[in-house]
Amino acid sequence: MALRVQTQISGDVFILLCNGRIVFGDDTLLREKIVNMLPGAPKIVLNLEGVDYIGSKGLGMLVELLVSARNRGGELKLASPHENIKELLRRTNLDTIFTVYDNSNDAVAAFGKQRVA
Repeated sequence: MALRVQTQISGDVFILLCNGRIVFGDDTLLREKIVNMLPGAPKIVLNLEGVDYIGSKGLGMLVELLVSARNRGGELKLASPHENIKELLRRTNLDTIFTVYDNSNDAVAAFGKQRVA
């Protein structure tokens, strides 16, 4: 199933609701949305509740977008991943670089708890 992405805003945080698979080719829409958001609002929550599969190229793209957000003083947080996605993040050790939350509300709230340098 092709990836579909809906955008919500909570304060200064963008929430991207993803539905489908994050794989090579289908990840272009997600990449473009996030890259366009980075200059103005580098606080992004990627809600993965509707994602049942992430391919290796999709994982690479997520890491690239996380680095881009951090380079702009922001962050990319993951929310609501299915157990198989959590396991994928564990197996690839990406759970050590991504912050994962049970839901979008917790992820958005965590932005308020971050210290400003």
